[in-house]
Order: sequence, then structure tokens, then C-alpha cells
Amino acid sequence: MRVPLAQLTVPLLGTWLVASGCQKGSAGVTTEPKTEPAVISFADCQAGPVPGEAPLRLLTRRAYDNSVADILGDLGNASAAFPPENQLLGFNTNAEAHQASPLLVSEMLSAAEGIAERTVATKLDQIAPCASGATMDCGAEFVREIGRKLFRRPLVAAEEVVFTRLFTETLAQNSYANAISVVLQALLQAPQFLYRVESIRPPLVESGPQLLGPYEMATRLSYFLTESAPDDTLLEAAAQNALGTREALEVQARRLLQLPHARGMVANFHAQWLDTAELGRVIREQAGVTPPANFGSLLQASLASYMDAAFWEKGTFESLFSSDEIFLDAKLAPFFGHAATGEGFSAVSEPKQRFGLLTQPALMVALAHPNQTAPVFRGVFLRQHFLCNEVPPPPPTVNAVAPEPDPKATTRERFRQHTESPVCASCHTLIDPVGFGFENYDQFGRFRTEENGLPVDASGALNDLPETSLNGPFSGPAELAQRISQSTSARDCLATQWYRFAAGRAETAADRCSLRPIQAEFQASGALPEVPLKIALSDAFRYRPPYVLNGGVKP
Repeated sequence: MRVPLAQLTVPLLGTWLVASGCQKGSAGVTTEPKTEPAVISFADCQAGPVPGEAPLRLLTRRAYDNSVADILGDLGNASAAFPPENQLLGFNTNAEAHQASPLLVSEMLSAAEGIAERTVATKLDQIAPCASGATMDCGAEFVREIGRKLFRRPLVAAEEVVFTRLFTETLAQNSYANAISVVLQALLQAPQFLYRVESIRPPLVESGPQLLGPYEMATRLSYFLTESAPDDTLLEAAAQNALGTREALEVQARRLLQLPHARGMVANFHAQWLDTAELGRVIREQAGVTPPANFGSLLQASLASYMDAAFWEKGTFESLFSSDEIFLDAKLAPFFGHAATGEGFSAVSEPKQRFGLLTQPALMVALAHPNQTAPVFRGVFLRQHFLCNEVPPPPPTVNAVAPEPDPKATTRERFRQHTESPVCASCHTLIDPVGFGFENYDQFGRFRTEENGLPVDASGALNDLPETSLNGPFSGPAELAQRISQSTSARDCLATQWYRFAAGRAETAADRCSLRPIQAEFQASGALPEVPLKIALSDAFRYRPPYVLNGGVKP
């Protein structure tokens, strides 16, 4: 039975949207964050919390599936038909890019139907037991309990009335199981489930930044660190109002970081930061070279294993760029010149050939053309992803096609036109010298010292970077990796990437009050697992900003 959701929840939705800070209400209140100054001073940061924007955020597919699995035990990969999230600044968690579309709404309706049907068919006695036969009471209890878990807080009175009435009206014409199924469908389609809400309080006049309420804090913390709804322990802490201090929050954050979902979250961050989502579909070719089947997917797993070990076992920024290990399985090992390994992926040392993350096979393959290396891709990627140094796109009149391979020339020789042409030189003098530093790695990610029988020149240079100690020539990937491992810009950039992933938006001037201390602590410790923890304890994470009232800012 399909739920006529628009008829049942739209009257409630208007009130909820205003209360949660989503749109203009009848009282003329807009809940846009107040206009912030372009520059935040040290004095501003010392005066009190200065949180950035707190946008309403739609659940990602991972968060949707994790939530459904954890609350209902449904492992049906319900979001498989959802359209992929749009990405902004490299992440699909960005609230501005990831928004509802007609196709997504339609697929969410179908998913809700499927989840409800499966759940009722297999778990009715677990989620809505009714041994007493008092179906009305059982239905009301189901609404309160499952609603609390799906909405990540106790239902407000108006919500409880709407969903209980839906149960009652359905039960009058259908079985108890059908009534539970219909209510579950409605709950799964409600914006209170599909969106991460920062507040359900009415838009009262506010004098400044507001500390998140306990349930709001539980939701924000859980969806950041585990990409799922708060578990029972976290909901109980919220019920006890025990998340209001940094000390209490840190206890919960460290607990969540020990859960399996946290490892999945970290892996998801790494995959998006390193932009390897399309690696499974890559085609790389060269006469006489046959990579193993599913080459790209195997490389994705290889890089994930490397990053997992780097984050959770070695745990330091410097080690991320200094290891000589790559991770291979029985299929990849022979291709990279090693004896076949046992089950799964295991570390293999390649001394004087691998220099940490920058030279991992997966990254070198992702940043290559099908039939040759791509120094431009590699140079742009390093500057943007590791140093947060944006490189302008090529002018529309420029032909951005790579020169065809020449069996009598090296890649460096063929790309020389970029820096010799006045039209191209202004940008490519920033890009190509960095990319040439990776010429020891072919389009398959294998180490090489020759190309077409000619010696590879992997010397390069970093130019025009704000961190002046980074600038200058380097002799190859080892020196480049060493320079990045010691770079303050690279550490700040990684912390910034984490911040963007957690906040679901770009950093703003207001965020500097929270981001700078996080970066400073990371500079001092270099501890990778501490970065998401410190973000969760920051003012930007614990507070929401003041709001505009009737078009003006309240003093």
C-alpha cells in the first residue's frame, strides 16, 4: 500500500520547516545565517564562539543505508537506485551540492516501500510486538519508539498526532501489519529522517551563537564520525542532557571512533579526498602489457588498505608520505613484480621506488591517460588536493588534449610545448614541473627508470606557493615526498579537507576561529586520528550561528 504522504505530512511540514530553520515563516523570520565579516580577528575569536553556517543537510546514500541497517536491520542496500550525490570541493557531503531532485524523491518513495515491506515481513515481532492484542496501544508505542530512532530525538506532539492518526486510519481498513508498514513508509519519507536538522526550536530572537541541544549534538556527532544515526548509547546520553560539555562530548566521540562505522567513514573520506571513485572503470593500455582483470577496482582496494594502515596503525602525517610499502593481493602482486601473496591485501616493500601516498599505484593510475602518464593531472592534483592551492582552468580557446605518445621521445619532451607557448606558460609553469616529478611511474603505476629506451628525468620544481620553503627544484619523488611531509601548508590543507567533509560546506571567515586551532594542534602532533576528533570538539561543531530577524541582524 502506497502512502499518500503529501496529504498526511505537508500540514506538519510547513511548521517543521520554519522551526528547523529552513525557510521564511509567516512571522517574517528568515533563518539565514547573519552576514559575517570578511575578516575575523583574534579578538573576535577570544570574545566567544564564532561558528560558521549550519545548513540543513540531506542524508547521503551511505548515511541512509547505514541508518536503515542500524535501526531496522535492513541490509538491502536500499539507496542503490538513488542518483549519485553531486560533489563540491571534492565531497558529496556538501549541502549546497547534494540536494533533492524529482528522481531522488521518487526513488526514496520506492525505497521506503521496499524497506517497510521487508521489515514487516521478517521483523514485525521485533519492531512492533503486540502480544496483548491492544493494537491501538501497540501502534502508538511503535510510532514513539521507531520515530525516536529515525528522527534521532523524541517526536514532538504534532508529529506524534500525525503518525498515530495515520496508523489508526490505516488499521481501520487493513491488518495490523499493513498499518505498521504504512507508518514506517511515512516515517522513512519524512524530512525529519531524510535531513539532518540543526534545531526544532521555534525561531525565537537570539542574541548570539547557540549551543546545539543534546539531540542535535548527538545527530551531528554520529553522522560525522559513523555516517549513521545515533546509537542507543548516544541517544541515552542526549536524553540525560550529557553532551553539553567538551569533556562529555570527547568521551562519546572517542567511543564512536572505535566502532566499525568509523573505519568506514575514514575510508570514505580518503576515497573522496583522493578522488578515486572512478578508478574501477579506468582503461590503461600499452602494447604487450596485460593488467589483471578488474585492475582499477583492485587498485582501489590497494589504496584503501594503505590509507587504513596509515591512519589507524601508523597514525602520523609524516609516515603517510614516507612509507615504501604498497598493498598487493594475489592478482596484483605478479603484475608489480612480486611473488603472489596469500588471502587479501598485504604490505609489500619497494625500497627506493615508493615514497608514501604520493607514489601509490592507484593514485598514479588515476592521474594518467589511458596510454601514457599525465604530468598535468598529477601536478594539478598535488597542488589542489595536498596543498589547497587552486589552479585556474585552461582558457576555453586552448586545446587541452595531451600530445600523442611518440616512441622516440619522453613525456617531458612531448609536453615541453606547454611551457614554451606564451598562452600556456603562465599556468603550466606551476603545474608541469610538479607533474614531471612523478615520471618514474607509468600509466599502470609501475616504477620505471626508462621510457621508450630513454632515461626518465623525474626532476621537478614547486613554484609560487605561499609557503616559500616549499618552492624550488627537487630531484625526484623521494625529495618531493619529503618536502610535502614537512610542509605546514600540507598539514593545514589536510585539516581543511577534513573540515569541509565534516561541515558539509566550504570554510568561511567565521570558521577560522575553529579551524586555526585544529590546524595548530595538527601541526604540533601530526596525529591523523586526532583531526576528526578535534573538529568534533570545536566551537563550529558545537554551536550554530545567530540568525537574521526581519531582514536585520539582532545586535
